[in-house]
Amino acid sequence: MKSKTTRKKPDFSKLALETLAVRAGTRRTAEYQEHSEAMFLTSSFCFDSAELAADGFAHADQGFIYSRFTNPTVSMFQDRLAALEGGEACIATASGMSAILTMAMAHLQAGDHVVCSRSVFGATIQLFSNILG
Repeated sequence: MKSKTTRKKPDFSKLALETLAVRAGTRRTAEYQEHSEAMFLTSSFCFDSAELAADGFAHADQGFIYSRFTNPTVSMFQDRLAALEGGEACIATASGMSAILTMAMAHLQAGDHVVCSRSVFGATIQLFSNILG
């Protein structure tokens, strides 16, 4: 199974915002050692055998297997945004609604009440009132 690079995160605390915007989160491929990060526009990744693919899906948090879960481009973006915001980590989602749902599912539990302005995206009200309500 191809795995994510396990490396110690560099200390970005002394770098200027402009440097972080360009360099934070950059991972170079071992084969090409490109100057800037590559764009991985693939939906899936190759495995040497069906067994390695099955193991990859069983341990999806340990490598790149399917781009709906994660891929190197998204991982680099998340690392860069976390560094820019001074955060430990970042989660990127495909849409604003998926970000709102992810936040709600991480922080709310049965019986909680949500106070939400009516001047938000309409589907947000639908989510809180009818789906999670």
